[in-house]
Amino acid sequence: MGLHGLQLTMMVILWIQVGVAMLMVGLRAVFASRRDGRWRYDFVWIVLSIITGFLAAVFMTRAMQEGLGKHLKELTLSEDFEILRRNYYAIYMGVLSIAFSKFAVTALLLEVLDGSQHKYKRWSLWAVCAVFTVFSLLEIFLTAFQCHPVSKVWQVTGHGSCPGQKAARAISYVHAISGGLTDIYLALFPISVVWNLKITQRTKLGFCALMAVGCLPAIASFVRFHLLSEIYAVSDFPYAEGKFMIWASVEVGSLIILGSIPPLRPLFMRIVYGSVDKFRSSYGGTTSHERTGGHTGRGVSVQETTTSRHKAGLIEGKEVEGSDGIVVSHSIKVEGA
Repeated sequence: MGLHGLQLTMMVILWIQVGVAMLMVGLRAVFASRRDGRWRYDFVWIVLSIITGFLAAVFMTRAMQEGLGKHLKELTLSEDFEILRRNYYAIYMGVLSIAFSKFAVTALLLEVLDGSQHKYKRWSLWAVCAVFTVFSLLEIFLTAFQCHPVSKVWQVTGHGSCPGQKAARAISYVHAISGGLTDIYLALFPISVVWNLKITQRTKLGFCALMAVGCLPAIASFVRFHLLSEIYAVSDFPYAEGKFMIWASVEVGSLIILGSIPPLRPLFMRIVYGSVDKFRSSYGGTTSHERTGGHTGRGVSVQETTTSRHKAGLIEGKEVEGSDGIVVSHSIKVEGA
């Protein structure tokens, strides 16, 4: 039998997101994967996120083929067990994908925060990232090992016991709410960096709006938090879990897709305005050196060395004429004797 009702909705939403997410990561691979000949950390994390997210989508699809999204009365007991088993695998991969995508955003922000003047902001990013990492690992560990033997997690009528069930349910709530709060923090964090820069109000507002869309995955996370109670309360588990997994997939997909917009902003700007000269790639830099001095070596000075580069569209510095972009510019003057 073909998919219908909630199952069809799940399949369409899931694989549209997978397709768009893979496209965005593919564009990053071509245009925003390396800087100065080295792999960018944000790109490495987003690749790990898309890999684990794709595996989660595969397991979720197999669970749907077994009956995830149907009503319990339509399924056999063996089908229920297979749904639970494959769905747990999807959840484990999804938790990893969510964590990796947040690491990618964090790496992007840390790259922007060069200099000792941003020390405490960098520490705050590391702290938020570390806390969510702990919650993610606990979510996987406590969920996977809540029962003895482990297989009793999905073979609920089998022999054994589940002494860790309450802890597993509690960490699921904590993980969902902390994920939403982390999304909001990472989305609004760049505003504190950009707002005091000497750039036009239009650029500030545009940049803040661009980053604020990162709050959208938080909505999915909070809905997931709400649906947890429904899963634990109702007896029609396959249908309730289907609704839960829709929002879990939206969270995973939107994190990858929306998190890829800032590093690809220079590419989108070049496409819109059709000018390579105005919108230089963020995937390198330009350096100019000017030397003056005599042949004796005395009085030789490096008058100015200036390095300007876009950093993934999230930069501190001066505005580029006509681009509404933000560029960082460092100047160093060294005078010799």
